[in-house]
Amino acid sequence: MKTPLLLATAALALPLAASAQKVTYEEHILPLFKNQCLKCHGSDKPKADVDLSTYSALMKGGSSGSIVTGGDPDGSVLYKVTTHAAEPTMPPKNKMAEKELDLIKKWIAGGLLENSGSKAVVVNRPKVDMTLTGAAFGKPEGAPPMPGDLLLEPVVRTARTSASTALAASPWAPLVALGGQKQVLLYNTDTLQLAGVLPFPEGFPHDVKFSRNGKLLLASGGRGANKGLAAVWDITTGERILTSGDEQDVPLAGDISSNQKWIALGGPDRLVKIYATATGEQLHKMKKHTDWVLAAEFNHDSTYLATGDRNGGVLVWDPEAGQEVQNFTGHRAAITALAWRTPDLLVSSSEDGTVKTWSVQEGAQVKTAAAHNSAVSVRVTVDGLMVTAGRDKTISIWDKEGNKGKTFTITNDVPVRATLSHDGKRVIATDWTGRVYAWDAADGKELTGLSLNPPTIAEQQELVAKRIADLEADLPKLQAKLAEATAATIKAKADADAAKTDAAKRPLNLAAEVAAKKQEEAMKAIDNAGAELKIAKSSVERLKLGAFYAQVWRAKADFSAHKDEQKRLLAEAESAKDAIKQAEADIKAAKKVKATTKEEKDKIAKRIKALEQSITDNKKLSSASKAAADKMVKPLVAEEKKLQALTSDYQKLKAASTATPQKSAKL
Repeated sequence: MKTPLLLATAALALPLAASAQKVTYEEHILPLFKNQCLKCHGSDKPKADVDLSTYSALMKGGSSGSIVTGGDPDGSVLYKVTTHAAEPTMPPKNKMAEKELDLIKKWIAGGLLENSGSKAVVVNRPKVDMTLTGAAFGKPEGAPPMPGDLLLEPVVRTARTSASTALAASPWAPLVALGGQKQVLLYNTDTLQLAGVLPFPEGFPHDVKFSRNGKLLLASGGRGANKGLAAVWDITTGERILTSGDEQDVPLAGDISSNQKWIALGGPDRLVKIYATATGEQLHKMKKHTDWVLAAEFNHDSTYLATGDRNGGVLVWDPEAGQEVQNFTGHRAAITALAWRTPDLLVSSSEDGTVKTWSVQEGAQVKTAAAHNSAVSVRVTVDGLMVTAGRDKTISIWDKEGNKGKTFTITNDVPVRATLSHDGKRVIATDWTGRVYAWDAADGKELTGLSLNPPTIAEQQELVAKRIADLEADLPKLQAKLAEATAATIKAKADADAAKTDAAKRPLNLAAEVAAKKQEEAMKAIDNAGAELKIAKSSVERLKLGAFYAQVWRAKADFSAHKDEQKRLLAEAESAKDAIKQAEADIKAAKKVKATTKEEKDKIAKRIKALEQSITDNKKLSSASKAAADKMVKPLVAEEKKLQALTSDYQKLKAASTATPQKSAKL
């Protein structure tokens, strides 16, 4: 039987979990762990590598990965094992008291605060379940996924751009993704026009990958030594449907499995992590690489994940189990890229200049090619064509049998990445100065239009207006030249016809041919100018639509942000009410404790006073939060009506527009 002193101490030890004071690791969770857990999970040889003695160690997780997910208690391993809802149960024999379990739950739900001054760590759960019933590598039914109404206004426009390692082509559509400054740019590879801008405010995308059905785009990146994550968009709507991972450094490689069940990330920490798209939970944390992980790619049917590191190591994993399948050695320098030729055959490029092909089932190298003096990129299309890039400033296409074909030369700087369009008709590459190259794969002609630093809509409108003015000013001159050439042709032919001898006809016929050729060139110049004028005028409508949609996009973003803030305030008010109820219950329990000494009575009185103050604070907080939320009702209604009106006007403008994507107008 507990003594009054022990009861009093227990009452005093109750943390202010539900009061105005935040639940934190230092003040509330660590004391609980010291009493119950640190004997097995302290810093000295912790079981399963789970060390609960420090906040940083806890956040690292154990040998099986993360054990807590901010904002998601039910998805956190720590909460599941402490409630004995999952094996191994902790503590093994006796479950913690409900109040202690509730404390852990509130700490996780509140964002895993380290102390009262910390910022909440809450994982963004996906808006939709992206998981497919099976692998989705084959061509989707109907038209391939292409951007619909997407933002065309760049998020960032700077005087100079930077190099990008993020380049990928859609497997089925004329679309390429380029990772720029705080944004991912989508370009139509047929027209070379900007098709959409996907904001990435967290920093710089270091890797981009299309899902195997071409509908989703993943970008992994962030800020070095600060923050890293993966973002996933639906490219048809531009909606960001998932944010996965909460890294302390920027992931340099990432991919999404063909069944859209997993996201893999790798980076400077030498770890490979796999996250579930359905929950955002980290499933596996694999330790085997000896240097930075620079490449990651799932195979066609999601049975394997390949990763490569800066030390030349290539590993193949079972993503379901998080276990190593193969360890390929043979490269003598950093792995720069990975690509799957078949579900079994893996291709790797390396700074050692070779491109190697490996068989997972055989566990051996099956082919090697000396592609460049230092290979920096390799990609394989769904049709089996391969493109490589090297520090020798060349990009090469390889056929399905692995034979080297046409080679393209970079004139500016060393290439960073290269890829082929879905149909193999375009070669796209980036270099270390931030320049983007595009070639026609058939004739090798260099094309223009792609940029990592596209002009704003206003700048584009100025360029188009100038182009139209120049073309319209040139047309009368071209028409005058055509009239002159036509008259000369008629006269030359008449002179030739009037000649009486063959000797006289010969030079006159030659002059007539020359005049006819000049007439043909003049007609062609007018036709080209007319076509360019048509394209430029079409661009006017397209840019007008883009500018209007930018208004809609900003209005939608503002409304969504204000709506989320209102929800937060209402949740804060409800949380404060719950804290008041808990504090009232704690006061009632404290008053029932029988204290026999002045020290015990003083401690209880101090405890009750603190709880009463928390009730006062929470009443103020609840009232203020509710009032602030209520104050937002009318402005939100007005914002929603404005958004609806803008959307309606945009749809009308879009319906009336005849703008269709055209070839580049040489702006």
